[in-house]
Amino acid sequence: MNIKKTLVAFAVVLSLVFCFAGCTGSNLSSKSKTVAVITKGSDSDFWNDVKNGAFSAATEYNIDITFEGPDSEEDYESQNEMIENAVSKNVGAIVLSAIDYEKNAPAVQKAIDKGIKVITVDSDVDANGKELFIGTDNVSAGKKAAEQAIELCKNEKSVNIGIVNYGENTENGKQRLKGFTDYIDKVKNAKVVASVNVESNAESATLGAKQLIEENKGINVLIGFNEWSTLGVGYAIKELNLKNEVFGIGFDSNVNCVGMLETGEIDTLIVQNPFSMGYLSVSKAAEFLLDNVKTDGEIETDTYVVNRKNMFSPDIQKILFSFNNENN
Repeated sequence: MNIKKTLVAFAVVLSLVFCFAGCTGSNLSSKSKTVAVITKGSDSDFWNDVKNGAFSAATEYNIDITFEGPDSEEDYESQNEMIENAVSKNVGAIVLSAIDYEKNAPAVQKAIDKGIKVITVDSDVDANGKELFIGTDNVSAGKKAAEQAIELCKNEKSVNIGIVNYGENTENGKQRLKGFTDYIDKVKNAKVVASVNVESNAESATLGAKQLIEENKGINVLIGFNEWSTLGVGYAIKELNLKNEVFGIGFDSNVNCVGMLETGEIDTLIVQNPFSMGYLSVSKAAEFLLDNVKTDGEIETDTYVVNRKNMFSPDIQKILFSFNNENN
């Protein structure tokens, strides 16, 4: 009888141990399936499209994600706080679009060193051990913009370019500038007359673009390298009534930029695929976490050259106008 009682007691204890272990494992599993998506900003069509893609992948792979970004695309300190907060919550992976290639690096490195998988999207960071980069080939995109500048000015004696760029230490901006200037430097009658770095908001970008034009009267091409600087280019050309004198080139597909493409203040847009960036980054994070599937290196997302000749074609219309997701 004592033996039976002992066996029963042992069985109860054993079942409790397995139950506790199962519950603990479940909690750990739940944490490990969470992906923190941290973008450069939160208030633009581009980041909304990234968000739509990210939530679509989260629904498909049945994982939890958080999505946030600073109010300002220059605020790397707040972004570092978001990274540190994600680490403290023991998320399984971080998807990051870094504001500053160097100043975001220590926070990212701490996350990697603690075993959190890091995928960079759109803009990279100087940290070792990242899983993957997903985004535009920005050097190539800069070259495409330069080719369009030369094509637009094919009947001009000289091509005098003003550049409106954003964060000086944001990696994708530096790469776009490199691709652009490397190409322009090889064209005999083309030169960059002046450039300015602006904050990522329409007011700062417009003031910077207007200043460039007013201080350099010979400019006949004005280019912006992200959504906000493109808005600045378009608004400056519109406010100064120069759409017949200055060609406007920009990046991304903000609805106002598309409107100015139609009315003539913008002549060409280099359009990325932010929905794909968001979708691929979260889906790859899910594959890492759920199945330990790894992809080395980088995944390049598409870019499209859009102008008034092709902007109304069905395929381009799908690219220009964002996919709406009920999670947004």
